Amino acid sequence: MQYACLDIGGTAIKYAMMKETGQILTQGQILTQIERDGSEDIPRKIASIVRDLQKACGKAEGVAVCSPGMIDAEKGEVIYAGATFPGYSGMKLREKIEALTHLPCTVENDVNAAGLGESWLGAGKDAKSVFCVFVGTGIGGALVLEGKLVHGASAAAGEIGYLPFASGTFEQLASTSALLRHTGIATGEEVFKRVAAGDNEAMAALEEMAKKIAHGLADICCVVNPEVLIMGGAVMAQRDFFEPRLNKYLTELLPAALLTNTRIAFAELGTASGFTGALRHFLQKNGLT
Repeated sequence: MQYACLDIGGTAIKYAMMKETGQILTQGQILTQIERDGSEDIPRKIASIVRDLQKACGKAEGVAVCSPGMIDAEKGEVIYAGATFPGYSGMKLREKIEALTHLPCTVENDVNAAGLGESWLGAGKDAKSVFCVFVGTGIGGALVLEGKLVHGASAAAGEIGYLPFASGTFEQLASTSALLRHTGIATGEEVFKRVAAGDNEAMAALEEMAKKIAHGLADICCVVNPEVLIMGGAVMAQRDFFEPRLNKYLTELLPAALLTNTRIAFAELGTASGFTGALRHFLQKNGLT
């Protein structure tokens, strides 16, 4: 069996036709273009992608979607979305997609889906408890226990960006956005270029970022005690920089006994993590795994 799998982003909608094993048959992306078309056009774009995937690969058995915002995964509805998705809050996304495609659909939060994908086929494969931390413009998280997502009472489990620190929240202090504000540099890639060129101020800012991320990880370890902490997001591609530092600072912050069975890993699925997790969610919700 095969499924149309989609990851809605602010810039692009990434998509793939996938087998139930997670094998990608074909994949691609289109621009979301919310400023031009509005959030209300997203279901139509998804339906168009699904039609094109079926023309290329044959009939899909369902549509697996992940999306930004707080998502009611049971109802497939957007509970809340930020300013970058105007008019998206309250959208009955699953209902609209099913009406347009005539296929069963599931909808999950994008960070949750990426975490589920990594725990299924990526850096957390075969682990019983996984916490994924995605560092980007903000900081998001996903908790996966025994292969199942933990959503929480208000679908807000894993919203670690709001963890309060003494001088702000976790994402205000440790996200890529915070790094760029602090350095006045335009991109994370440019920060690392300056470090390679010997820029001591850029290096100090990255060290501070690693320390603050480690503080957030320490909080997570105290509550969850996960087998694997998976680090994702574009800046975490700089594994050679972050891995030794995160391990060092985490060891300094916590008793050794608390970290005995916890390891830090780095996301492996790249841009496929979201739609891979969306497929896993579809299969689980429909009793197919």
